[in-house]
Amino acid sequence: MPTIEFFGYSDDERAILEHRVRERLDAEPFRGDCVFVTAARSRVRDWQGNERPFLRVSTRSVERAERFKVLLNDLCDLEIVQIGFNPMSIGEERDETNHGYGEQ
Repeated sequence: MPTIEFFGYSDDERAILEHRVRERLDAEPFRGDCVFVTAARSRVRDWQGNERPFLRVSTRSVERAERFKVLLNDLCDLEIVQIGFNPMSIGEERDETNHGYGEQ
């Protein structure tokens, strides 16, 4: 699931940017897999103290990472994070009903 996070934007800026990102993703087959994360307001500044907001996209897919670059690179500063995934390996079969975490 590609995760899209906003850093250094005001609430209004983030809302506008999220709308634009959603517009650009609208025709993509993976759009329904994307999640948008908004945390507490943050400030992002460079060494000289200038504001440097950016969007971070985290994904396991190399192809999707490249697609995000094409779709969003002219819209905002963009950080792409390639996530590695290692499934849990234990001596028993994984119970898919609770994602392998045992009894709930």
